[in-house]
Amino acid sequence: MRFSRSRRHGGFLSLDMTPMIDIVFLLLIFFLWTMQLVQDSRTELELPREAGDQSARTEPAGLIVNLLADGTIVEGDEPISLDRLRILALSTSSTPGDERRPRPLIRADRNAPAERLNQIMNVLRQSGLSGIRLATSPNS
Repeated sequence: MRFSRSRRHGGFLSLDMTPMIDIVFLLLIFFLWTMQLVQDSRTELELPREAGDQSARTEPAGLIVNLLADGTIVEGDEPISLDRLRILALSTSSTPGDERRPRPLIRADRNAPAERLNQIMNVLRQSGLSGIRLATSPNS
């Protein structure tokens, strides 16, 4: 059986770039939208000014607890009680000795009552969470 050679020499292959451009724009919209959601969900706090840890590595936070200046505890975007925080902490904690488990992060307003911050830390420790981190803002 003989195959005939194509008579078109030097022909150009046409590529339609429209689907690729559509995907790039959809990805751009997705990332801009998620970045806006992250900004909206973060509670506005005046964090304590401290140099803190200057390491370049970032670490995911398992449970993020916000403490407002009036002593209100906020998780996500809703105020919670110490009992609800205890339940959340117990559901977050897993087997002891699990080093890969994300450590909780407390974002406390610099004008928040220290007694309330101590209560939050005690609840987290009693729930089996260790390595509790306190968010700070760099010195300016």
